[in-house]
Amino acid sequence: MRAQFFGVMVIVLSILSAAVAEDGVLDESFGVKNVASGCEFTEGPAIGKDGALYFSDGRNDRVMRLSQAGELSVFLQPCGRANGLLFDRKGRLLMCQSAGEGGERRVARLEENGETTPLAAEFDGRPFIAPNDLCIDSRSRIYFTDPWYGGDIEKSQPHSGVYRIDEPGRASLVIANLQRPNGIVMSADDRLVYVSDRGTQKLHRYRVQEDGGLAPDGVVYDFSPDRGIDGMWLDVEGNIYGAAGQGETTGLFVISPQGELLLHKPMPEFSTNVTFGGKDLREVFLTATTSVYKMRSIRRGMAPAFAR
Repeated sequence: MRAQFFGVMVIVLSILSAAVAEDGVLDESFGVKNVASGCEFTEGPAIGKDGALYFSDGRNDRVMRLSQAGELSVFLQPCGRANGLLFDRKGRLLMCQSAGEGGERRVARLEENGETTPLAAEFDGRPFIAPNDLCIDSRSRIYFTDPWYGGDIEKSQPHSGVYRIDEPGRASLVIANLQRPNGIVMSADDRLVYVSDRGTQKLHRYRVQEDGGLAPDGVVYDFSPDRGIDGMWLDVEGNIYGAAGQGETTGLFVISPQGELLLHKPMPEFSTNVTFGGKDLREVFLTATTSVYKMRSIRRGMAPAFAR
């Protein structure tokens, strides 16, 4: 009887192990869970010092908070039509406030007392177009994208650009030759920056220079003719977890630093952005139109800036 029991246990563990290692990226036994719904357009997932997930719901002009216990609440409304979110090294919320109704068209910081500090609202005397996404280095320099997608949005800058904020009120243009720079993320060692160009649907890599400049380091992956990465995050091995694709292809894409497609996981809704959370940094949160979905990764994600 004991031999049969242990034999069955070995088979069960083997099946579970095979499920976990099915794609080498996600724990398939966990599946895909809808952990937040009822929004209109979710974006900008970011983990706060309290362990909660914060994300923007742009069309409702609000920032939402999903507690570790799974409780969803409104954290900030109005929010200047926030899109990309990030917490800095002190745990303060940074927001790319976009264009449109109620949009502030700037990068701002939410202070502990609830006041909002503008960090960059214009360049060369003109307002930004529609700040989209951002990342931060160990010197607290902030890099953000400012694309123009046409429509009713004024093209207030000559370039769809990538900018660096060295201190409040002081921004520099660091990339001016991309069509629609959108998602942006920096490696934990401050050496690399990845930028998605939603004009060409290519994922670009740049090497960070001592003065904060960005030197081109090639195209990592070309998604065309499909939709390229909107927002992304990294795991501890430097793999890029991005929300991309459209129609039947929309979902999670995982790309190695060498440009190999490690995983394509289609999702039920138009997917916009990705981050890691949880106590072990293996929970993968993906924002997608009305909802937020959660998966589990085999590898740990890159820690937020305040936890490095």
